[in-house]
Amino acid sequence: MNRSTAHTDVPPVRRWPKALLHGWVGGSLGLLLMMVVIGGLRLSGGGAMFLVLYCAAILPPALVSYRLQPRPARAAPTALPPEDTERAITEYGELLHAHPYSPGHTADTRELADYDTALDAYEQAKRSAPAQVPAILARGREALNRLGTTGPDSLDHRLGTTAPDTTGVTWSQGRGTMKLRLPWPTPGAPALLVVETDVERHLTVHSRSGRGSRRQPLLDGLLGPHGAQVGVPAQDGDSLYVEVGADGPWRLALRPLGAVRKLADGGVLHGRGTETVLRRGTAGAVEFEHSGDTEFVVRRLTGTFRPTRLLAQGRGRARLTVPVQRCCVLHVETTGSWKLRTPTA
Repeated sequence: MNRSTAHTDVPPVRRWPKALLHGWVGGSLGLLLMMVVIGGLRLSGGGAMFLVLYCAAILPPALVSYRLQPRPARAAPTALPPEDTERAITEYGELLHAHPYSPGHTADTRELADYDTALDAYEQAKRSAPAQVPAILARGREALNRLGTTGPDSLDHRLGTTAPDTTGVTWSQGRGTMKLRLPWPTPGAPALLVVETDVERHLTVHSRSGRGSRRQPLLDGLLGPHGAQVGVPAQDGDSLYVEVGADGPWRLALRPLGAVRKLADGGVLHGRGTETVLRRGTAGAVEFEHSGDTEFVVRRLTGTFRPTRLLAQGRGRARLTVPVQRCCVLHVETTGSWKLRTPTA
């Protein structure tokens, strides 16, 4: 969505020239009146003193005129083209539909208020003038960003227990170390970074700002043909700038939020390698089972895919019961095979 703000071509109002004109006229008349009434001004200092007195006579009426003139109104933003407005509303609707939050019986008033704000923004944007749509959708996105994944899911058809379908994905391919730009799938929403290699190798992915001044690690570890699926926090712009480092070929793609796999009550997720998953349910724990002799780490992320807490860490074969919130984002880091399920599964 184009975030630039357009303005109507309103000519600027120049207030000072008119104020100085009024001051010159008023000051000259006032000084002339003084000379006529008093009978002439006898000033010590000659022409210099007269010039000072003349400026002093002009300044007060000029200031008064400047203050009394109406201030120019700020130009209102022009309406977006109809196709851009419709696209912006559609993108926000997709973001709203893909967001993991759904109000439950334990939702607090703050969450419910943010949820209502996000829903109202979509309906209001469809009814509002095009010029008002960007501000309305921005308010809705702010409310969505404040919502974590803290409610049970009421859209059961969106819960998946199999690997996400990657058919039709636009891949960016390369070899070794490269810097590239990836188009962001849904503005204002987190995304899923999918990375694959042909053989087992160490691979790093760092995000960069548009100017390349800041680097944030997204992935740093050993990968194999299974690859990795890493949640990426929402970006301000419409692109993600990344730097990839590897000693061989690789390919990667950015997928929308809906591509994140989900674990429901009674469900089971089988995986291999690093992956970000979404846990939705009512149980307060999940079982994590790790195979092989490699190291593993399980973390909890915020609803915007930022790390908050270390849940489990170890090496080799393990079977752990991990306490979690009834709805949360989990991030598994390993090169081995693993399984997540609820204790009742």
